[in-house]
Amino acid sequence: MTNENRDIIFKDSNLVSKANTIIEATYKLGVMEQKIISTIASNIRPTDKDFQTYTFSIKQFKDLIGSKSKNIYGEIDKITTKLMQPFLFINAEGKPTRIAWLSKATYNTNEGSVTVRFDPDLKPFFLFLSEKFTRYKLGNIIHLRSSYSIRLYELLKSYEGLTERTFTLVELRIKLGIPDKYPKWINFRQRVLDHAKDELEEKTDITFTYETIKKGRSVEKVKFKIKQNPKVSSIPDIQEKMDKVMEKEDVLEIQKLGKELGLNLSAKLVSEWLQYGKENVLELIDYIKYKTDIKNPIGYVSSVLPKKVKDKEEPEADNVQKAIRQFILNNIPKRKVKRLEYLPDWMMEEIAIEVFKQFMTEEQANNLWLEKKVEIIQELNTQREKMLV
Repeated sequence: MTNENRDIIFKDSNLVSKANTIIEATYKLGVMEQKIISTIASNIRPTDKDFQTYTFSIKQFKDLIGSKSKNIYGEIDKITTKLMQPFLFINAEGKPTRIAWLSKATYNTNEGSVTVRFDPDLKPFFLFLSEKFTRYKLGNIIHLRSSYSIRLYELLKSYEGLTERTFTLVELRIKLGIPDKYPKWINFRQRVLDHAKDELEEKTDITFTYETIKKGRSVEKVKFKIKQNPKVSSIPDIQEKMDKVMEKEDVLEIQKLGKELGLNLSAKLVSEWLQYGKENVLELIDYIKYKTDIKNPIGYVSSVLPKKVKDKEEPEADNVQKAIRQFILNNIPKRKVKRLEYLPDWMMEEIAIEVFKQFMTEEQANNLWLEKKVEIIQELNTQREKMLV
C-alpha cells in the first residue's frame, strides 16, 4: 500500500485502539510523550494496512491539550527525538525487547509542524486488531496531568468489563514506570493512587476504588474495583453529537453558497475544506464570486486553503527580520569594550522570545527561536566582537 502523508486530526472524540499486549508491557513515558503516541494512534483508520506518515501541527496539539507552555515547539522537538530512540520493554512472552515508538520525526522549518511515522515493529499493537485490544476516546487521557494517571487509566480500562483487577505492589510499580520511586506506601498511595483516582473521576469515563491485601504488616497487593463514571461517560457522546450537528449545518451552508455560484459541492469535499476553518472557506468563496478568470473554482479553493492557513500561522518576513535585528541591537554593547564573553543560546532564549513577541504571536516567536537560534546567536556574537577595543 502506498504510504500517504496525512494531517493529524485533533479531536477529543478520536478513538484510540491499542492491543492489550502494549498496554500491559513495561515501559516508561512522560505525560506529553503518552499524549503524542495516543494522538497519532487515534488517527489510524481501521482499513489501514500499514502505518501512514502524519503531519503533526504543534499549535493544534497545544490547543488540544490546553498547554500554556511558552516553549512548546522546543519541547515537541525534544520529545519526538526521544521517541525515536529504542526503549526496553517486556513483551507478552516475557522477553526483553528493544523497540522505538517512531521511525521518523522531521521538524518542518517555518511550518510549526512535525512529520512523524510509527516504527513498523509496532504494527501488531495498532493494526489489524480483532481481539484483546482496548479502545477509548482520546479525550479521556489528553487532559490528564499525571503520567501515572494515563498509564493507570489504560491498565484499568482494559479490564473495564471485568470490574476488578489485582496487581502485586511490585508489579504495579513496574507497570507505572516507578519501581523505586515513593518507596514508602503512604507516599505511593497519596501521590500516585489517590491522585490518579481523583483525576480519572473528574476527567475520564471510568472511576475506581481500591483496597490493599497485606502480607504481615506490609502491603503486598492492590485490588482495584472499576466502574463506569456516570458524571463523565456521557459528556463526550453529547459533545460529539453536537459537533456533528454543527458540522452538518456548516456543510449545508457552504453547499448552498456553492449552488448560488453554480458549483455542485459534495458533502465530503466541503467537510475536507472545513478542516481548514469555516471562516477561511467562506472568505475564499466570497472572493471567487468576483473573479471571472478562475476557470476551476473548486480546484482553486482546494489548492489555496492549505496555503491560506499556513500564511496566517507564519509571521511576515519583514517582521522576522525586524525582530532579529531588534534583539541583536538590544544585546550589543553601546560603547567599545576590552572584554566580551560569548553568549550561549540557552542563556538568551527567554530574552529573545520576549523581543520577538513585539513583532509576532507567542507561538511564532517560540518557533522562530527554535529554528533560527544558532544563526541568531552567531550573528549576535559577531556584532559584539566588533565592539572590542
